[in-house]
Amino acid sequence: MTLPLIGQEQEFALWAILIALAGFGFWCERFPWGRKYSGVMLLMTVAIILANLKIIPTSAPVYDVVWEYLVPIAIPLLLFQADLKRIVQESGPTLIAFVIGSAAVVAGTFIGISLLDLGPDEAELAGIFTGTYIGGSLNFAAVAQASGMQDGSMLAAAVAADNVVTNLHFLLIIMLPGYAWMARNYPTHHMDNAEQFSSGNQASVHRIADLDIAGLMAALALAFMLAALGKLFADYAGAPQFAILVTTALTLLVATLLPGQISKLSGHSEAGNVLMFIFLASIGATADIWLLIDIGPVLFVFATIIIVVHMVILFGLGKVLKLDLAELAMASAVCIGGPSSAAAIASAKGWRDLLVPGVLAGSFGYAIGSFIGVTVVEWLR
Repeated sequence: MTLPLIGQEQEFALWAILIALAGFGFWCERFPWGRKYSGVMLLMTVAIILANLKIIPTSAPVYDVVWEYLVPIAIPLLLFQADLKRIVQESGPTLIAFVIGSAAVVAGTFIGISLLDLGPDEAELAGIFTGTYIGGSLNFAAVAQASGMQDGSMLAAAVAADNVVTNLHFLLIIMLPGYAWMARNYPTHHMDNAEQFSSGNQASVHRIADLDIAGLMAALALAFMLAALGKLFADYAGAPQFAILVTTALTLLVATLLPGQISKLSGHSEAGNVLMFIFLASIGATADIWLLIDIGPVLFVFATIIIVVHMVILFGLGKVLKLDLAELAMASAVCIGGPSSAAAIASAKGWRDLLVPGVLAGSFGYAIGSFIGVTVVEWLR
């Protein structure tokens, strides 16, 4: 058996590589080609190559540290923006469409597992895809941890299938409102009043204009405290595997009850994204490329089934409820792609007045995705 160039015991070197891979992912997204192919996919591809060329190990204590410490800290950092009161008050019909779309994701998941054989990890995969297609990568990580799913090859294949199908879905959502037959069957108020605008300078992607170091440290301290309380309460309840869900609930409580104090924090979303990129790099590092190739196609089909069912139900019920076509498209975009999709589609289509509702609806997905994903796992076990 060939030993890797960098061994398990060389922890500092492995941390350097994981952090460098995360930085590579962010760097890629400065450019159109990087945003097109996703920094996540590119960094994971490099990690998989390094692991399978035996440059880094496919298992190491460092990777366990990422799961045990970085993921529980990333969740609160990314959820501090999820003020549930503001979401309900300001997201309006877009939130209604989002809720329908989320229910449709669950329906698509169950239809998918009834048509495909996902093997012994079926329950965990169903929950992970449910969580990530209602929320985003933070829910992917949370459901994976809560369900005990740490098979690097399976998770890498799931991320790959998710990214490919999500990108195809986004292209479809961009094009769909432009078809005349769609516009004839739905209200088009937002489309009629579209105004082309830029949601931000692409050169400033992943840059913080005004970072308050004290605010960032406060955010990190609060995230650690919430993770500690989540673990404490889960252990006390006799369900330590659900510590991540308790941490999520506590964070939502703080974000909703103390929005003024939370607004004084700084850089928490960016710090959370850094930790998530390191997490995704560690997944790539533990993946067996041959197993990934073997299981990837069925997960691609599974993800496609979920998306198709999601769109059929969402746009079908949207027509019955007479929801605006742009609101349905925005809800679908942030449901499948997360809140960051709101800025992209609002900019591309000129839906300025749907930017904030879209971001808020996507944040609601962050809030509920993990709970629904874990519920699906437990239901199927």
